[in-house]
Amino acid sequence: MNTENQIEEYNSLRQDCWNDALHSFGTAYIYSKKSQKIGWLLKTNNFLGIIVPVVIGGIVTSYNISTEALKVILFFAAPISLMQLILSVLSLSNKWDDSYSYYLESTNDNSQLSNDYNNLARYPPESKNELKLKKDLIDVKYQIRNTNDTKYRLSDKQKREGMRYSLRNFQRTCAGCGIKPVDMKPTNCGVCGDF
Repeated sequence: MNTENQIEEYNSLRQDCWNDALHSFGTAYIYSKKSQKIGWLLKTNNFLGIIVPVVIGGIVTSYNISTEALKVILFFAAPISLMQLILSVLSLSNKWDDSYSYYLESTNDNSQLSNDYNNLARYPPESKNELKLKKDLIDVKYQIRNTNDTKYRLSDKQKREGMRYSLRNFQRTCAGCGIKPVDMKPTNCGVCGDF
């Protein structure tokens, strides 16, 4: 028979699962936003790197173009090529490809962790010991992911945005302002706003 203390511990473990699901969900959201931004920059860089030479080459080989017309084409193509060159240098020096891969990996891992914690909290085993064992297994993955995420730290502003997104998704009240967010409009709250 369960004692009152065991029931309290059991409920506490479930609440910890809900909290960890919330935090993982917010982290996944932020890394997803970061991957979308850097992904767009990488695609733009790749597009510009291909389209400018292809268009110039296509025009030159398809039409009998005078030297003056070619100068005009190059006049307009040069700034675009320069922009692509700058993007390429930024991409290489800041290792955007590595960052992009990492952000996608973190998004996937944190989403999975959130789902695992959410499912464990929603459909817990009957035994407190079994619940603790299953939570401990997920906690190991959670700790590894958090350790890895220190390579690409999130700012406090990003953490607050992720918290608001999670609170909205899980329909929970913010501990800072006491409001249950219904949108992503920033507030002055130091926990779920000010981003």
